[in-house]
Amino acid sequence: MKRGYPPLRLAAFLVVLALLWRMLGAPVTIGEWRALDVPLWQARTLLPGRLGRVLRLWLPPLSMLGQETAGAAGQEALTLLSAGAEQQLMLRVWDEALGRVEEMPLESYVFSVVAAEMPAAYHLEALKAQAVAARTRAVAQQQANGCTDHPGADVCTGSGHCQAFAQEESLHEKWGSEYPLYRDRVLEAVAATAGQILTWEGEPITVMYHAISGGRTEAVEAVFSQALPYLVSVESAGEEDVRGFRQDAFFIYGEAARLLTEAFPAHGITEENLRRTLTVAAHTPTGRVESLLVGSGQVSGTDFRRALGLRSTLFTFSMDDEGITFHQTGYGHGVGMSQAGANRMAAGGSTCPQILAHYYPGTTLEKH
Repeated sequence: MKRGYPPLRLAAFLVVLALLWRMLGAPVTIGEWRALDVPLWQARTLLPGRLGRVLRLWLPPLSMLGQETAGAAGQEALTLLSAGAEQQLMLRVWDEALGRVEEMPLESYVFSVVAAEMPAAYHLEALKAQAVAARTRAVAQQQANGCTDHPGADVCTGSGHCQAFAQEESLHEKWGSEYPLYRDRVLEAVAATAGQILTWEGEPITVMYHAISGGRTEAVEAVFSQALPYLVSVESAGEEDVRGFRQDAFFIYGEAARLLTEAFPAHGITEENLRRTLTVAAHTPTGRVESLLVGSGQVSGTDFRRALGLRSTLFTFSMDDEGITFHQTGYGHGVGMSQAGANRMAAGGSTCPQILAHYYPGTTLEKH
C-alpha cells in the first residue's frame, strides 16, 4: 500500500458507515437535508426503529429479540385504552369525511387529534400535554353547547372549527414506514394521561393552542375579545431554530388588493391606493399587529391575517415596485400552549404537568 493512502480497514469502515447512513434514512443531498421534518436532535426518536430494520436485514436471529420488544409501550397503551372503552366518556363526532355524526370513545378521539395536531416526533412529555389539551377541549365542548357548526355533535373533525382529526388511513400515508413507531408514541401519550383534563374553579377550561408562538404567547383578549385568567401572555423560549419560526410571504399588489377587497369590500381597496394606505395602526403588548389602516378604513390584525392567509399577526412588511413582502414570525394565533415551545420545554426536562402549568397558569390538572 502506498504511503499516504488510507488504511484498508479505515476505508472499509467508512464504506460501512456510509451504507448505514443511507439505510437509516439519513439525508444526503441538499434537497433531503432541507426536507427534514424535524431537527436532527429529534432524530433520536427514529433511530431505534431504523436500527431494528438494519438488524433484521443483517442479523435475523439477533433481531428477533428486538421484534418481540418493539412497540411494547404502544401495545400496552392500546390494550389499556381498549379495555376501558366501556367506561369511557362517549363523544358525538361530526365526521366531515363521512358527512355524519359518529359516536366514539373519548380516548380514541384524543388519539386521532394528537396524531393530527402535533408532530409525533416531538418529545413524549409534549405529546402528553397535547393529549390533555385535546381531551379538555372535547370535554368542555360536550358540557357546553357542543359543536356550533353541527347541531347534535359535541365536536367536529374540522381543524378550522374544533380540532384537527386524523383518520387511520391518512396516518399510514402521513407517517409512511414510521407508522408503527409514531402510532405507539401517540398511544403512549394518550394512555399515560387518560382521563386527565385542565380545570379552573372545578370546570374544564377553554383550551387554545398553536404551532409556534414566536417567543411569547398572546393574551386571549387580544385575539378573541374575552379575557380569561389562564390564557395570558407567557414567555415561550427556545423556538428560534424550529422550522417555520420565520418565514416571508410575497404578494404582488394586484393579488393583495384582490384578496383584501374580498375580505373588506367597504374599504375601497385598489392596487393603487394599497401602496399609499397600508400602515400598521397599533400593536399588542407582545408586538403582534393589532390593527392596520388599508384603503379607506381600519381592520384588525386577525382579520387581515385571515384575508391574506398569513402565518401569524407577528409580522412586519416591506414594499418595492413589484409588491409587498410580509416578514412573519411564528405560526398560529399565539394564544395558549405553543406546541414548539412545549417541545422545547420537554427537551429541557420539563414534565407534562409543568408544561401545562406554564402555558395555562392557575389551572388544575385533574382526573375527569
